[in-house]
Amino acid sequence: MTKDTSISMDQLEAILDNSPTTVIISALDNRELLYANKAARSGIAPECLGRKLTCYQAFGHDSPCPTCPAGTLGQEDSALRELFNPGNGHTYRYVGKDIDWSGRPAHIEYISDISKQKLLEQELEHLVNSIPGGIASYEIREGRFIPVYYSDGVMEISGHTREEYNEMVKNDALGAIYEADRERGLSAAAKALEGGEVLDVSYRMRHKNGRLIWIHLNGRQIKTSSEAAMFYAVFTGMSSESRLYQNITNETADSIYVIARDTFELLYVNETGGIFSPGPDCLGEKCYAALHNKKAACEFCGIMAGRLDGEEYEIKEDGTERITYTRSRETDWNGIPAYVKYVRDVTEAVQIRREKERLDLYFRSIVEQFPGGISMMTYHRDGTMRTEFISPGLAAMTQRTVEEAGHLYDADIFAGMHPEDAEKNRQKFQEFLKRGTGTCELTGRMQRKDGSYLWTCSTLSMLPSPDEIRRIYIVYTDITKTIEEQEQLRRRYEEQLLEHYHKNGANELILGHSSISRDRVVEMRDSTDSALVERFGRRRDAFFQGLAGLITDREDQKAFLKIFMNESMLDAYAQNKTEQAMSCFIRLPEEKYGRFVQFKVNLLTGPEAGEIIGILTVTDITEETISERIFHQLSVTSHDFVVDVDLLHDSYAILACNENASYIPALHGCHSRQTAEMADSIVLPKDSRQFRHALEADEIRRSLKKGPYTFTFSTENHGDIRIKNMTIASIEPLLERYCMVCTDITDSVREQQGLLHMMAYTFELMGLLDVGSGSVTVYTRNMVLENLPPDTTEDYAEAVRTFTDHDIASESAENVQNQFRLETILQRLEQEPSGYDFVAACVGKEGIRYKQFSMLWGNRNHDTVCVVRADVTDMIAAEREVKKELEHALADAEEANEAKSNFLSAMSHDIRTPMNAIVGMTTLAFAHIDDRVRLEDCLQKITVSSRHLLSLVNDVLDMSRIEQSKISFNHIRLQLPDLVDQLTAILVPQAREQGVQLSICAEQVTRTVFYGDFLRINQILINLLGNAVKFTPAGGRVDFRVEEIVTEHTPSTVRYRFTVQDTGIGMSEEFLKHIFEPFTREQAAERIEGTGLGLSIAKRLVDLMGGTISVESGINQGTRFIVELEFEEAEQTLAAHKDSGEDADPKMAGIFHGRHFLVAEDNEINAEILCELLHMEGASSDLREDGARTVEAFTSAEPGTYDVILMDIQMPGMNGYEAARVIRSLDRADAKEIPIIAMTANAFAEDVQAALEAGMNAHVAKPIDMNMLRAALGRVL
Repeated sequence: MTKDTSISMDQLEAILDNSPTTVIISALDNRELLYANKAARSGIAPECLGRKLTCYQAFGHDSPCPTCPAGTLGQEDSALRELFNPGNGHTYRYVGKDIDWSGRPAHIEYISDISKQKLLEQELEHLVNSIPGGIASYEIREGRFIPVYYSDGVMEISGHTREEYNEMVKNDALGAIYEADRERGLSAAAKALEGGEVLDVSYRMRHKNGRLIWIHLNGRQIKTSSEAAMFYAVFTGMSSESRLYQNITNETADSIYVIARDTFELLYVNETGGIFSPGPDCLGEKCYAALHNKKAACEFCGIMAGRLDGEEYEIKEDGTERITYTRSRETDWNGIPAYVKYVRDVTEAVQIRREKERLDLYFRSIVEQFPGGISMMTYHRDGTMRTEFISPGLAAMTQRTVEEAGHLYDADIFAGMHPEDAEKNRQKFQEFLKRGTGTCELTGRMQRKDGSYLWTCSTLSMLPSPDEIRRIYIVYTDITKTIEEQEQLRRRYEEQLLEHYHKNGANELILGHSSISRDRVVEMRDSTDSALVERFGRRRDAFFQGLAGLITDREDQKAFLKIFMNESMLDAYAQNKTEQAMSCFIRLPEEKYGRFVQFKVNLLTGPEAGEIIGILTVTDITEETISERIFHQLSVTSHDFVVDVDLLHDSYAILACNENASYIPALHGCHSRQTAEMADSIVLPKDSRQFRHALEADEIRRSLKKGPYTFTFSTENHGDIRIKNMTIASIEPLLERYCMVCTDITDSVREQQGLLHMMAYTFELMGLLDVGSGSVTVYTRNMVLENLPPDTTEDYAEAVRTFTDHDIASESAENVQNQFRLETILQRLEQEPSGYDFVAACVGKEGIRYKQFSMLWGNRNHDTVCVVRADVTDMIAAEREVKKELEHALADAEEANEAKSNFLSAMSHDIRTPMNAIVGMTTLAFAHIDDRVRLEDCLQKITVSSRHLLSLVNDVLDMSRIEQSKISFNHIRLQLPDLVDQLTAILVPQAREQGVQLSICAEQVTRTVFYGDFLRINQILINLLGNAVKFTPAGGRVDFRVEEIVTEHTPSTVRYRFTVQDTGIGMSEEFLKHIFEPFTREQAAERIEGTGLGLSIAKRLVDLMGGTISVESGINQGTRFIVELEFEEAEQTLAAHKDSGEDADPKMAGIFHGRHFLVAEDNEINAEILCELLHMEGASSDLREDGARTVEAFTSAEPGTYDVILMDIQMPGMNGYEAARVIRSLDRADAKEIPIIAMTANAFAEDVQAALEAGMNAHVAKPIDMNMLRAALGRVL
């Protein structure tokens, strides 16, 4: 019988209700609360009990807990989580599991309040982390310390994060020990584990910042019941006490270093950095590397030398100025045998000591070698003196020994001094002693041992001492030579002074001298009786300021003071400028009119030391100045005579005269009487009144206020009438002295009249503008030609306004008025001194006329402006017409040049197409040289392509002469099949090389013969087909179709449609808008060679031929061009020649046979080709290299010898044209009849005409085409 152990739901609920732990069960699908035990229900609000709730609603939440694991757990899984409730501050632990609850999937959770447990854990963690340093526990495995736990303090010691520290010690905690200490640390740990002892060790490790730090470890092994042993450790860094001790120790020396005894590694460096500045990362480095940057132990190292007794010793490093005192001793540093080394930097102290020793030696040498003498004496409170030291120099100065000098001056420094000097110097010495400080200088004569004297200057200085004994230092200098030089200087000064005083001339007004250094007038002799010293005083600066007051001109006063005041004089003397002079006008105190004088000061050295003496000389230069000014007037003008007029005394004097003058007054006399006499005797009556008035005294004074003036008058002497200018200028108004210059201007006036007549024929009007007065004199053409007086206007501005209001077109009146403003004229003439002009539109009886006004200076002084006016209406009209014609010509030239450039650029592309066929077929011909059929085919295609190339070259040259886009088209008979065949020959090799399939179809064409331009049609089609091949990738296809379509004109015309279609890269819709513009290329085709001109040229040619061209294209969809052209239909014949297009004539086939040709050709290759071709046709030939030899061959041959002459044009010596003319002029029967055919590379119409004019019968272009030559022969034979 089996016992039933299952529990019913009621029993289970009863068990759970009695559980102290909160239990809730919720459905997995909708979180419905299925069950809550008694502890859980106590936390649910009473009003919610009995209601259908979710688990989270039951506990006051609006949504499921974001961390709830319900529904995510496996059958055997459970979930543990901790949540903090901010509402009550408690922490709860949730243990959940997915279960089956009465057949419904559910989730059960056990909830426990762990707040007290968490609080205890936090307090424990805080307690552990508060311990100085840190604690850790390790599991010991095979001698390795595997971390189990460590507090935050462990990481804080080294500055690492917990993650960084864990990564560093996860395999063995002892791995963090610094390499140099690791062996010692491992040994200590092994010993502690083996004996069960406490591990107490200090070691170094790397801080996170890279520096080495010391760590103290104290720990013990504790065995548990398990097999693994645990090790508990306490880590500490340097304690506060240790740091304090370190700082105190650091103060005992400049630097302290602890060095490992066995490895010489630095274990400690004082934190101030040390005198060697080893850097923050030096710990662990070798001491000699870190401190001295060496690779081995220092040679001066005291430790190596065993100096470990603590006594200081001096070290001087090589290569530096540093000197240190060092002492060392042995110590134990955290269990490491080491040396502690104390270092003091004594560089400065040693340098000071050595400098003191050097200075002592230096001053001892100075004293011994001093050129004068030195002594030191003491002065006591009781007034006694005692000489303590006398230098050898002082003894030598007095011709004594040191002992003799010491005995002489032992108690009295004035012993042996000249009696006249001793007393004076004693008084100065007593004053010096009373001051107690500073220096004192004594000068006097000292007696030598032989009784003679020498002058000395003694400088005394005093130093106080604690015992109140004054020590006086005396320096003696021999100044005997200086005194003698001063005496000589005094004598020289007195001599110079006497010399100046003895030079007193007749015109000298003041003579004297003063001391500039002492600002004192010493002596002044005044011959003007003005008592100047009494007036101005004896202070020199004040005296010269008084002299400046006598000067009438303010500017001259300033200049005088700037030159002659004391400061200026001293500066001048310093610059060795010993003479200063100035001329000006002065008026003395008792003088009515004044005079011109010259002030001059000569500087010399005075008798006293440093004294500067100035000797003043004031000289009357009135007459000299007046004469200079008058003669200055003479130098600027030619004259009849020059007069010095003195209005104060109504007198005059002739200063200069021209002996050839028509009239000269008496050499001197009364001014007013001489004026009246000239007015009555020689001045013409019409000018007599003006002459008298202009020379009256009051009129002269009034007029000269404005400056010099001139008037004109006419004279008659023995029937000779002359025109004179009289110019009056002021020489010195204060003295009323004036200068009159009479000038003969008769010739000048006559020349001016002639010049006026010439200008009247050139210009309509001339004006002379006086800049100063603003008056203007105007001469018109009629005035000059009819000898009428000019118009004179005093107000220039008003004249301009009147002129612009009446004569200038209203729209430009303001601008013209501005041009005539005096300020504008002067400004522009300043910028353009040679003159300038402008044009204005004037209104007259004849309508608008254009006048050119020219402005230029009227004279060299620039006080007159000359204005001339000329009518330039016709000139402007002609210029405009010429300009218009030039613009048209320029436009035409630019259009023609553009046409040339466009066409020639396009040809560079088109020429390469036949060249490709020529080069390719030539290569194939050489490759199949033994295959006659293949060779002939290649040669045939080379012939076709070369002919096309030749046509292109000829037309390129022809197009280079095109102007204004005028292109002419050839009108020759063509066959459409020939055109297609030639296109095939040219383009098939190109398509094959490109890897493109080329298909050509010309079906349903009934009318195949027409008149047209073969080259232009080929050019259009080759351009389109060439582009199609070029822009179609390999493997693509190009189709060329020729169709005959219905013509829109007369039945005699035929219209063809040429379609070129490819499967190439195509073109964008945007590009199609510009496809026919010059130099336009699609961006996608830029890598493909081309100029972008081909399509524009093709379009232009089609338009000029009356056709149409259209295009359809799309990107990567290929392109189709359709060209329609209409031609005049030609007569259908079977005789059309396939190659040349010429009409075939059976009679021409044997035209060369039996003929004898005279060939003129200077090029050997061309000659060889031509002669061989003639020989192949059954003809013979004679070759000559130039025109002269050709003429000679024809002349020497019998008549009838030659059937035809083939004449090259460009040959050396005599060219083909000249040779033809000479042959035609020969006196023989066949000279006029023999056919001459020109051969030239110049194939233009004018070249053909030039050949015919020279007497030739026909013209064949090079290279020679035998069919063309055959046709030419058929025409001339």
